[in-house]
Amino acid sequence: MKHPGFWRKNRDILMLSGLLIVFVGGIFGIGSLFSISSLKPRTVILPSEQFNSRLAPPQSNVIQIESATKLTTDFAIYDFDMVDRNTMILNRPERSYSGLKLSLLHLDDNQVKDIAGNTDYGISLSPNLDKLIYSQYRSGLNQKTTYEYDIQSGERSKLPNDNSYYRTFIGNDTYIGQDDLALNLVDVKSGHKRDIYSYDELKALITEMRHIKNQDKTFFILDYFEASQQLKQVYILVMLNDKYAIYSISLAPEADVKLYAEMKEIQQYKLLKNGDMLIQGNLNNVVGLYRYRAEQKQFDLLVKGSIWNFDLDTDESRIAYFRSLEGQKYEVHTAFLNGSKLSSDTVIYRNIDNFVKLKWNKDELFVVGSSVDKSELYRFSFKAW
Repeated sequence: MKHPGFWRKNRDILMLSGLLIVFVGGIFGIGSLFSISSLKPRTVILPSEQFNSRLAPPQSNVIQIESATKLTTDFAIYDFDMVDRNTMILNRPERSYSGLKLSLLHLDDNQVKDIAGNTDYGISLSPNLDKLIYSQYRSGLNQKTTYEYDIQSGERSKLPNDNSYYRTFIGNDTYIGQDDLALNLVDVKSGHKRDIYSYDELKALITEMRHIKNQDKTFFILDYFEASQQLKQVYILVMLNDKYAIYSISLAPEADVKLYAEMKEIQQYKLLKNGDMLIQGNLNNVVGLYRYRAEQKQFDLLVKGSIWNFDLDTDESRIAYFRSLEGQKYEVHTAFLNGSKLSSDTVIYRNIDNFVKLKWNKDELFVVGSSVDKSELYRFSFKAW
């Protein structure tokens, strides 16, 4: 006898019980599979050739370019220095190209402010970047007046005792100046000037040291000086017969002159904090950029080839240089300076027309190329990993 009412009355309970049995059985079944697979664990290493990109982070000595900016002006730039990332002090021509004027360029809005006209060539900016020294010629006369210019306020004041053509700061308030007769030490605050050496005295001393009979073959290249970290010596470049030599001159009242280094040719030099020097020149017919280790009196070749200009950042860990290649090709390089070697040497830009100069300002590199009536300014921002 059938009892059709039994299924109808207990259908919901029977279906729920069946689902519970299936669910619990599935859990125990999956667990058993995992137990079986874990009896013999294995590690499989996939070959790196299968991947197009590295999973590991870059090395700590890699320089990364964060951004690059280009600015074009409608005037020539002859020389420049950076106050900050948006403020440049520069030499540019007068409208009639009859002389030079000193100007301030704001890079963020491309606005130009003229500081003075009819000035000398070169930028004399103090190490703390708050003052500028320049000379201005009187109209129609050969006489000139030297001024101290406050960059923040725009005010200027006369320096009565200085007629230098070239100047290099050796402190925030002291600089070495070159006039027609001598090397001078000038104190900006007091206006006091002291002759370090007259050219005649210096020439006689060096020619006697080198046993050179004809003093006319000794020339001073005094458009640039280098001062020691302790501000006790200044380094000058001298051409002797068929060689170039760098001499150190003591800034003490009893001045002393010593030979520092010499090469067949020297175009640019930079004194390091430890007393060594980077020298761009020619040694034994090998042209390039050298590190001169002063204590060992040894030259180490950093880069072989025609280097036009180089600059170091503040902590002397990074270098930038402009290199000329065959076929009128040019490259801007950045690298780390590691002892007597360059690492991570990288071309960051090629074929800058009419190169003028490059300059570090903190973590940014500024490069200028200029023609007769326009200039191109490049700002590269870097980040070290």
